[in-house]
Amino acid sequence: MTGPIDDLALNRATVAGYDNSVDSYAAGTDHAPTADHLQALQRLVAAVGPGGRVLEVASGPGWDADLLETMGVTVDRTDQSEGFIAFQAGRGKAVARLDLISADLGGPWDGLVALYVIQHVGRGLVDGVIGRISAALRPGGTLLMSFQTGEGEQITTDAEGSYQVVRWRQADMIACLARHGLSIDWRSSFEGREGVWLTVIARRT
Repeated sequence: MTGPIDDLALNRATVAGYDNSVDSYAAGTDHAPTADHLQALQRLVAAVGPGGRVLEVASGPGWDADLLETMGVTVDRTDQSEGFIAFQAGRGKAVARLDLISADLGGPWDGLVALYVIQHVGRGLVDGVIGRISAALRPGGTLLMSFQTGEGEQITTDAEGSYQVVRWRQADMIACLARHGLSIDWRSSFEGREGVWLTVIARRT
C-alpha cells in the first residue's frame, strides 16, 4: 500500500515514462477510432451541444481533441507531459501544462474529457481528483472518463520507463462519482492489451 507521497512520486515517474515514449505512443494511437470510442466522443458532443467548451486533461498526442473540434466543440487541451505538449506544438496546437492531481481546473466547463489517465492516479488521490473535476463542470455539465476495471495496483515497465496502474471495481468508481454529484448516463466496456476498460459518460447533477 502506498501513501500520498509515494503516489505523487509514482505519478511523476509515470509522466517521465510518457515523456520518453511520445513518438512511439503517438504513432501507435494515430489511427481511426474504434466504433465504441467514436460513439463516446459523439455522445459527449451531443451532451455539451454545438460550441460547447470542453477541457481535455492528459491530451497526449491530441487525436481525440482533433476529432472533437471537427464535431463542433471548443477544446482546451492540457497535459502534464512536456513531451506531449511539445509534440502538439509541432502540430500547431496549443496545450497548457496541467497536473490533474493538484492544479486548478478552471471552469465552469460544459464538458471534461479524462480518457486513459485516471489509472495513473494513486487510489488515495482519486477521490480528490473526481471532486475537483465535478466542481469544474457547470451544473448539467458532462464528464467523459475511462478507467481500468479490476482490483489492485501495479507498476508496469517498458524500455521508456515505469507506469503506475491502479484498477477499480466498477461499483467503487461509480460510487466515487456519485459522491461528487456525477450520475452515469452511459457506459461501455472493452478489452485492451492492458486489461478491461470502462468508459463512462457522467452528468453533474
